[in-house]
Amino acid sequence: MPIGPTTYFGKGRVFVDREVCIQAFRENIQNLGTKEYNVLFYYGIAGIGKSKLQKELQKILDEEYPEIFWAAIDLNTKTYREVGTFLIALRNKIQEKYKAKFYLFNIAHAIYWKKLHPEILLLEQNYPLIKEEGFISKIIDILNEIRPGPLEKIPVRFIFENINNVPENIRRFFKEQVIDINVLTAMEAPEIEKLLPGFFAADFTDYLGTDSKAYIFIDTYEALWDGLRNEGSFHEKDKWIRDNLIPNMLGVSWIICGQEKLLWVSECDSDWDVYLEQHSVEELPESYCTKFLEDCGIENKDIRDIIIKASEGVPYYLNLSVDTFEKIYKKRRPIPEDFDKIQPEIFNTFVKYLEHNEIRALEVLSVPNFWDRTLFEVLMNKFGTGFPIGAFSELVKFSFIKINSDGKYSIHQLMRKSLQEYQDSADKKNVHKFMFEHYNNKLKEINIKAITPEHELALTEAFYHAKKSLEKGDLFEWFISVSDSFNKAAFWQLITPMYEEMLQILEAEFGPEHLDVAKTLNNLAELYQEMGDYKEALPLYQKAFEIAEKIMGSKHPDIAVMLNNLASLYESMGEYNKALSFCHRALQIIKSSLAKEHPVVAAIQNNLAVIYSQIGKYEKALTFYQKALETREKILGPEHLDVATTLNNIAELYRQKGEYDEALPLYQRALNIREKVLGGGHPDIATTLNSIAELYRQKGEYDEALPLYQRALNIREKVFGSNHPDVALILNNFGLLYKRMGEYNKALSFYQQALDIYENMLWMDHPEVARTFDNLADLYRQIEEYEKALPLYQRALRILENTFGEEHCDTAIVKNNFAAFYESIGDYEKALSLLGSALIIQEKVLGSDHPDVASTLNNIADAYHKTGRYNESLQFYERSLDIIECKLGIAHPYFSITIDNLIGLYNSMLEEMTFYGYLRS
Repeated sequence: MPIGPTTYFGKGRVFVDREVCIQAFRENIQNLGTKEYNVLFYYGIAGIGKSKLQKELQKILDEEYPEIFWAAIDLNTKTYREVGTFLIALRNKIQEKYKAKFYLFNIAHAIYWKKLHPEILLLEQNYPLIKEEGFISKIIDILNEIRPGPLEKIPVRFIFENINNVPENIRRFFKEQVIDINVLTAMEAPEIEKLLPGFFAADFTDYLGTDSKAYIFIDTYEALWDGLRNEGSFHEKDKWIRDNLIPNMLGVSWIICGQEKLLWVSECDSDWDVYLEQHSVEELPESYCTKFLEDCGIENKDIRDIIIKASEGVPYYLNLSVDTFEKIYKKRRPIPEDFDKIQPEIFNTFVKYLEHNEIRALEVLSVPNFWDRTLFEVLMNKFGTGFPIGAFSELVKFSFIKINSDGKYSIHQLMRKSLQEYQDSADKKNVHKFMFEHYNNKLKEINIKAITPEHELALTEAFYHAKKSLEKGDLFEWFISVSDSFNKAAFWQLITPMYEEMLQILEAEFGPEHLDVAKTLNNLAELYQEMGDYKEALPLYQKAFEIAEKIMGSKHPDIAVMLNNLASLYESMGEYNKALSFCHRALQIIKSSLAKEHPVVAAIQNNLAVIYSQIGKYEKALTFYQKALETREKILGPEHLDVATTLNNIAELYRQKGEYDEALPLYQRALNIREKVLGGGHPDIATTLNSIAELYRQKGEYDEALPLYQRALNIREKVFGSNHPDVALILNNFGLLYKRMGEYNKALSFYQQALDIYENMLWMDHPEVARTFDNLADLYRQIEEYEKALPLYQRALRILENTFGEEHCDTAIVKNNFAAFYESIGDYEKALSLLGSALIIQEKVLGSDHPDVASTLNNIADAYHKTGRYNESLQFYERSLDIIECKLGIAHPYFSITIDNLIGLYNSMLEEMTFYGYLRS
């Protein structure tokens, strides 16, 4: 420590924060005289700034309330911890400040002291009242003449003679007291000790008067238990203050500071509830820590940040750090590394008044992040701390022990860090290993359908202790194994930070180009992809691939797996050409190294099918899906999750082709498998529910679709949060549903929510953004806000043509909707041009009998109808109706819509014929 003053807030160091505590004091001042007894108690851990707070409160009295008397005693001084010496010290401070006289107390204390030490003379070097002048010094001389022995007696007559010779005002004071000197001198020392506060109070009241206001400050209250925690009753240690001193000093208010909250109300006397007010002195907020350090001249932000983080908001630590800064600054410019370690003085401050077995118990308890009574007992027995298990309730009374809402205890972080830093490293590692096994046992044979918050907690804690107790290679193998169940159960947000930390650990231990590093990068990228964070996933996949290819070569099966992962990511990002290229590379590698019927081969085939489906090549997609399904059912069994994935994908393809009767049973089978294996809250369940809802929406069965969308949305928001592309997808579908139902305001709200998510999470040229633009534009068209619709159609079409080229189903859909826009504003030539282009794409990609083709035919017919080209319109309506009746059935809304359109056309044709007949007539 630097030589010089080392007070909490050294010279020039500002006092910050504590507004709540100060306000409580100000309110207490305003209420003086309203209660018979008045105790304001501030409690908090060592170094939190209670002493400085007291000084600030005293400053308020001096500057704003000079009429209020105050005095202060710090029990950190060991001799002040007994009633007699406490009152002597208090008396001295009052006399120094206010010139008060304590005649009665001085006589009583002298008699008490002589009774306590009959063999010792009352001399200046051993008795604090010897400096008193006048009749008190004469009484002391009389007491010194007493000879020790069984028959010694105090000559009361001489004491009275001295009192009778004092001035009239002093004699009158003694006559007014109820105490009899004869009775007092006949008492034993312990009996007199109990009366000393009363004598002190009588003198004090005589000096102040009954209407005066006074505060007495007591600091370091916890020192009363120093070295005595294991002796007698806990509340015996401060009984003389609680039951004797305070009740005898009527009209005096008390400001007391200590580490532990007082339990007078619950464990001593419930009447204290009226007179005792308690406030916790909390850690300083970061902003106040920053202000304090800046005012102390620490301008380097990196140094301030390290100090603030280490301090946990404890002012004493901040001051120690400023002391260190100033000491270093005298020799050189301080750097952040100078403040990496916990300040050594902080540990001594924390444990100053603790017994050895308490310190040992706290060292062990500092290793776990938290503990309950059961774990406490196990740890105390396991590691032989010597701390009695039955004293648990006493231990948790310490202010540095916190209890959370779950009833679990923990140690204040700064004290915990200091305990760990000064603990034997081998001993600490043994505790970590024990805690690792304790939590790891809770993770064995875990059921992914029934993962509870307790399992999540066990994983988090096991990982924490594993880092401290396992070798790095063992840590990696354990974590990959234990996290797999959580990955399958979609607890991605839980395990992603652990994977990020695992990556840092492995890179530090093995270097950046180790195979375990590559595996961790790949797994972490998968998690980011699952959570929709594609920008984070891509560089991790690429880096993992580079490392693995360098170590294993380009033909290893694991390389194929990584290529397939990259393909899957590019598919999610809408970059289908890249996705196809990587997928084919993966398939080529895997076929040369593994059997044709292998799960990895099936996984690549499934991905290829997904990509082909996205670009509208349904026949190729179906071929690859069927190969993947055959392999997965044969090798993995018919109720494996991978089988459910392929079934869902095939159903999706059939739905896109309008073959709803083929799709629905496949969806249902996929849903049954997923619910059986995963339970009801997995995002894969939401995927199938959303797809079934889409099917019902397209069939016009809106009441069936709505609850399925809602279930899917609830699951995805619970798993992913509200800002995820998969959430946006369902919101988009909700918009489509409400638009079909004619509830445009609801539809608009859902589209906007979806678009906000896509803009935040994806590139603005992603196909899903284009689809949302298109849906939103179509809604604006329907409510005739054309100026808002036009730029959205243009943006949607531009994105899709850039992504897919001009011959893609999604491009055709946007052209269809864009045509409807031009038709709405009367530009039929542009509308027919776009519709013709859309029809060519759809017939080429989907076939001539797809429901989407029927929709486009209907739109063309409508355009011809409105331009008076009735014969051409009739041909297109009839073709549309044939497809709808065949593919969707006569109960579908599209059928009735087309019939209505045909009737309208016939009416127009009839009106035209009637008109021409009229002309001919």
